[in-house]
Amino acid sequence: MDENPVIYCKQPGETLVPVTVRLKWLPDGTLQPLHYWLPDDSCHEVTHIYDMTPLKYLRDGGAGVRFKAKTAIGDTYLYLADNKFYGKNFIDNRYGHERKEYVPVVLDIFPNGNYELVCFWVDELRYNIEKTIDISKRGTFTVGGLGLHHKVKIRLVNEYDDDCPDPDNILRREAALYFEINKWFVEKNI
Repeated sequence: MDENPVIYCKQPGETLVPVTVRLKWLPDGTLQPLHYWLPDDSCHEVTHIYDMTPLKYLRDGGAGVRFKAKTAIGDTYLYLADNKFYGKNFIDNRYGHERKEYVPVVLDIFPNGNYELVCFWVDELRYNIEKTIDISKRGTFTVGGLGLHHKVKIRLVNEYDDDCPDPDNILRREAALYFEINKWFVEKNI
Protein backbone atom coordinates (compact mmCIF):
# COMPACT_ATOMS: atom_id res chain seq x y z
CA MET A 1 0.00 0.00 0.00
CA ASP A 2 1.18 3.53 -0.73
CA GLU A 3 2.38 5.52 2.28
CA ASN A 4 -0.07 8.33 1.55
CA PRO A 5 -2.58 7.34 -1.12
CA VAL A 6 -4.33 10.20 -2.89
CA ILE A 7 -7.58 8.26 -3.39
CA TYR A 8 -8.89 6.13 -0.55
CA CYS A 9 -11.97 5.12 1.41
CA LYS A 10 -12.16 5.10 5.17
CA GLN A 11 -14.80 4.31 7.76
CA PRO A 12 -14.69 6.07 11.16
CA GLY A 13 -12.28 4.23 13.47
CA GLU A 14 -10.85 2.07 10.67
CA THR A 15 -7.67 2.30 8.60
CA LEU A 16 -7.69 3.85 5.16
CA VAL A 17 -7.94 1.63 2.09
CA PRO A 18 -6.47 2.82 -1.25
CA VAL A 19 -9.05 2.63 -4.05
CA THR A 20 -9.38 3.40 -7.74
CA VAL A 21 -12.28 5.73 -8.50
CA ARG A 22 -14.19 6.25 -11.76
CA LEU A 23 -15.15 9.90 -11.63
CA LYS A 24 -17.30 12.12 -13.82
CA TRP A 25 -15.89 15.64 -13.91
CA LEU A 26 -18.72 18.02 -14.80
CA PRO A 27 -18.33 21.24 -16.84
CA ASP A 28 -18.93 23.42 -13.76
CA GLY A 29 -15.94 21.83 -11.98
CA THR A 30 -17.93 19.57 -9.65
CA LEU A 31 -17.08 15.91 -9.22
CA GLN A 32 -19.37 12.88 -9.28
CA PRO A 33 -17.91 9.51 -8.21
CA LEU A 34 -19.49 6.71 -10.28
CA HIS A 35 -17.68 3.54 -9.11
CA TYR A 36 -14.71 2.55 -6.97
CA TRP A 37 -12.53 -0.56 -6.88
CA LEU A 38 -11.00 -1.98 -3.72
CA PRO A 39 -7.53 -3.59 -3.76
CA ASP A 40 -9.19 -7.03 -4.21
CA ASP A 41 -10.67 -5.72 -7.54
CA SER A 42 -14.24 -5.74 -6.22
CA CYS A 43 -16.22 -2.94 -7.87
CA HIS A 44 -18.80 -0.84 -6.02
CA GLU A 45 -21.24 1.48 -7.76
CA VAL A 46 -21.94 4.81 -6.07
CA THR A 47 -25.72 5.16 -6.08
CA HIS A 48 -26.06 8.40 -4.13
CA ILE A 49 -23.88 11.20 -2.75
CA TYR A 50 -25.11 12.46 0.63
CA ASP A 51 -22.45 15.04 1.19
CA MET A 52 -19.33 16.55 -0.37
CA THR A 53 -17.03 18.31 2.10
CA PRO A 54 -13.72 20.07 1.34
CA LEU A 55 -11.01 18.47 3.49
CA LYS A 56 -9.93 21.87 4.79
CA TYR A 57 -13.17 21.92 6.84
CA LEU A 58 -12.49 18.54 8.46
CA ARG A 59 -10.36 17.75 11.51
CA ASP A 60 -7.50 16.34 9.41
CA GLY A 61 -7.52 19.40 7.14
CA GLY A 62 -5.58 19.39 3.90
CA ALA A 63 -6.49 19.78 0.27
CA GLY A 64 -9.09 17.72 -1.51
CA VAL A 65 -12.63 16.58 -0.90
CA ARG A 66 -14.53 13.89 1.03
CA PHE A 67 -17.70 12.25 -0.28
CA LYS A 68 -20.19 10.46 1.94
CA ALA A 69 -21.58 7.99 -0.56
CA LYS A 70 -24.17 5.23 -0.69
CA THR A 71 -23.34 1.91 -2.34
CA ALA A 72 -25.02 -1.50 -2.47
CA ILE A 73 -22.96 -2.65 0.54
CA GLY A 74 -23.75 0.44 2.62
CA ASP A 75 -22.50 3.95 3.25
CA THR A 76 -18.82 4.81 2.86
CA TYR A 77 -16.51 7.80 2.81
CA LEU A 78 -14.41 8.39 -0.32
CA TYR A 79 -11.46 10.76 -0.05
CA LEU A 80 -9.80 12.52 -2.98
CA ALA A 81 -6.91 14.01 -1.01
CA ASP A 82 -5.17 16.30 -3.47
CA ASN A 83 -5.48 19.98 -4.35
CA LYS A 84 -6.45 19.25 -7.97
CA PHE A 85 -9.79 17.94 -6.68
CA TYR A 86 -10.76 21.08 -4.87
CA GLY A 87 -9.62 24.25 -6.57
CA LYS A 88 -11.67 27.40 -6.70
CA ASN A 89 -12.09 28.26 -10.35
CA PHE A 90 -11.56 31.91 -11.12
CA ILE A 91 -12.13 31.41 -14.83
CA ASP A 92 -15.35 33.15 -15.81
CA ASN A 93 -17.01 34.38 -19.01
CA ARG A 94 -14.40 37.15 -19.42
CA TYR A 95 -11.97 34.37 -20.33
CA GLY A 96 -14.44 32.68 -22.64
CA HIS A 97 -14.35 32.21 -26.35
CA GLU A 98 -17.14 31.06 -28.64
CA ARG A 99 -15.16 27.90 -29.53
CA LYS A 100 -14.07 27.08 -25.98
CA GLU A 101 -16.40 24.52 -24.46
CA TYR A 102 -16.21 23.09 -20.95
CA VAL A 103 -17.11 19.43 -21.19
CA PRO A 104 -17.92 16.52 -18.86
CA VAL A 105 -15.07 14.02 -18.66
CA VAL A 106 -14.99 10.53 -17.14
CA LEU A 107 -11.67 9.32 -15.82
CA ASP A 108 -10.26 6.60 -13.58
CA ILE A 109 -8.10 7.91 -10.76
CA PHE A 110 -5.68 5.53 -9.04
CA PRO A 111 -4.59 5.59 -5.37
CA ASN A 112 -1.27 7.27 -6.25
CA GLY A 113 -3.03 10.15 -8.06
CA ASN A 114 -2.33 8.96 -11.60
CA TYR A 115 -5.33 8.92 -13.91
CA GLU A 116 -6.59 7.48 -17.17
CA LEU A 117 -9.13 9.30 -19.34
CA VAL A 118 -12.16 7.19 -20.32
CA CYS A 119 -14.54 9.43 -22.32
CA PHE A 120 -15.98 12.92 -22.77
CA TRP A 121 -19.00 14.60 -24.36
CA VAL A 122 -19.20 17.46 -26.88
CA ASP A 123 -22.59 18.64 -28.17
CA GLU A 124 -24.22 15.59 -26.56
CA LEU A 125 -21.96 13.23 -28.53
CA ARG A 126 -19.82 10.82 -26.51
CA TYR A 127 -16.23 10.09 -27.48
CA ASN A 128 -14.30 7.16 -26.00
CA ILE A 129 -10.65 7.89 -25.42
CA GLU A 130 -8.75 5.00 -26.91
CA LYS A 131 -5.27 6.25 -26.06
CA THR A 132 -3.56 9.23 -24.46
CA ILE A 133 -0.68 10.12 -26.74
CA ASP A 134 0.85 13.03 -24.81
CA ILE A 135 0.30 15.15 -21.71
CA SER A 136 2.08 18.49 -21.44
CA LYS A 137 1.66 21.85 -19.76
CA ARG A 138 0.65 24.36 -22.38
CA GLY A 139 -2.08 26.65 -23.54
CA THR A 140 -4.25 27.11 -26.55
CA PHE A 141 -3.74 30.36 -28.42
CA THR A 142 -6.95 30.07 -30.45
CA VAL A 143 -9.52 29.93 -27.63
CA GLY A 144 -7.63 31.42 -24.70
CA GLY A 145 -6.82 28.96 -21.98
CA LEU A 146 -3.97 27.01 -20.51
CA GLY A 147 -3.37 24.01 -18.33
CA LEU A 148 -2.59 20.38 -18.96
CA HIS A 149 -2.95 19.60 -22.66
CA HIS A 150 -3.95 15.98 -23.39
CA LYS A 151 -3.44 14.77 -26.95
CA VAL A 152 -5.77 11.77 -27.28
CA LYS A 153 -7.06 9.30 -29.86
CA ILE A 154 -10.86 9.26 -29.74
CA ARG A 155 -13.73 7.27 -31.22
CA LEU A 156 -17.36 8.38 -31.48
CA VAL A 157 -19.66 5.95 -29.64
CA ASN A 158 -23.33 5.67 -28.71
CA GLU A 159 -24.56 7.57 -25.67
CA TYR A 160 -25.07 4.57 -23.35
CA ASP A 161 -22.81 1.85 -24.75
CA ASP A 162 -19.49 1.61 -26.54
CA ASP A 163 -20.89 0.49 -29.89
CA CYS A 164 -20.19 2.69 -32.87
CA PRO A 165 -23.34 4.51 -34.07
CA ASP A 166 -22.36 4.01 -37.73
CA PRO A 167 -20.02 1.00 -38.15
CA ASP A 168 -19.51 1.69 -41.86
CA ASN A 169 -18.27 5.19 -41.13
CA ILE A 170 -16.26 4.96 -37.90
CA LEU A 171 -15.16 8.35 -36.64
CA ARG A 172 -11.66 8.03 -35.18
CA ARG A 173 -9.33 10.97 -34.82
CA GLU A 174 -6.93 12.81 -32.59
CA ALA A 175 -8.20 15.57 -30.33
CA ALA A 176 -6.94 17.96 -27.67
CA LEU A 177 -8.48 18.05 -24.21
CA TYR A 178 -7.34 20.64 -21.65
CA PHE A 179 -7.51 20.57 -17.85
CA GLU A 180 -7.73 24.17 -16.59
CA ILE A 181 -7.69 24.75 -12.80
CA ASN A 182 -10.58 22.36 -12.07
CA LYS A 183 -12.47 22.16 -15.37
CA TRP A 184 -11.93 20.34 -18.67
CA PHE A 185 -12.39 22.05 -22.02
CA VAL A 186 -12.01 21.43 -25.74
CA GLU A 187 -11.67 23.70 -28.73
CA LYS A 188 -15.10 23.24 -30.24
CA ASN A 189 -14.24 21.96 -33.69
CA ILE A 190 -13.70 18.27 -33.08
